[in-house]
Amino acid sequence: MSFPTLARQVDFPAPTGTFDAERAVAAAIEFCTAHDVARHTRYSVVPRLDQALHIASMTGPDRRWPRMARWSGNSDIEGLPETVLLTDERDLLYNLFVAALPEADWLPPNTVVSVSRWARFSPAMREGQKLGLGWILPVQRELLLVPMPTTRYADGSARVLHCDTGRPAIEWSDGSGRFYLHGTEFDEGLYRAVLGGELSLPAIASIRKAEQRSIAMRYLTFDAADAAGARLLHDNVHRLALPPRLARNLGSFAYFTRLGESQSIQWIDPRTVSDNSIDLRRDAVQEGSMSCL
Repeated sequence: MSFPTLARQVDFPAPTGTFDAERAVAAAIEFCTAHDVARHTRYSVVPRLDQALHIASMTGPDRRWPRMARWSGNSDIEGLPETVLLTDERDLLYNLFVAALPEADWLPPNTVVSVSRWARFSPAMREGQKLGLGWILPVQRELLLVPMPTTRYADGSARVLHCDTGRPAIEWSDGSGRFYLHGTEFDEGLYRAVLGGELSLPAIASIRKAEQRSIAMRYLTFDAADAAGARLLHDNVHRLALPPRLARNLGSFAYFTRLGESQSIQWIDPRTVSDNSIDLRRDAVQEGSMSCL
């Protein structure tokens, strides 16, 4: 009988500190040995779940594992007695990153195995779960181990993905990931432009998705608002006429105060602002010629 071998051993960042690949592989070896699938098996750590699924599609699944789908709980149906609800973070990330990929349609359903599912039955997988192991993928004579990514939220209880430090809100162990602000996803270029206050009001209005436009308005700088024609009303309250594409959701005018001498502005409820209705109508006529962006 041959002994299982470690193909690659790498230390990756994990939500709890540093992902200990050696200990995670040891837990995987114990698990595979207990289920009689360790013979001639190599073990590799892959930093991203979608990358691991691609490897699985190129090499094919391990034919020794089909019977294990019913053991792992992956076939549980929500709402029935003695089943598991799909609320585990591993399930949510699976749905976000790989469920829609073509490989997920034709590969066997037990190709991607959630460690949290197996942890209900296996002490070895419970240890892997504690170490930050996210998923295991059995392929031809090899087991792929995928560490959990680091996830960042605006509020731990609300689980709103958010990171305004320049890092991905979902960051895999190779540093790649997806960028979110207040629960809304951005591509990296737009994320950095919004976060850096680089966008003018017309540029924000030109963003295709309404959710992204709304978030981008939170990061509008005072200089950008001033360049767009913001007018001081009284007591540090400014009025800003909005382009039609923004006005559809936010109204013709937005109001804000400037925070000291900084570039930061704070939006205020229009209902709390005392404004002259005649001036409003005159400004609306003057500024209504702005092209729809």
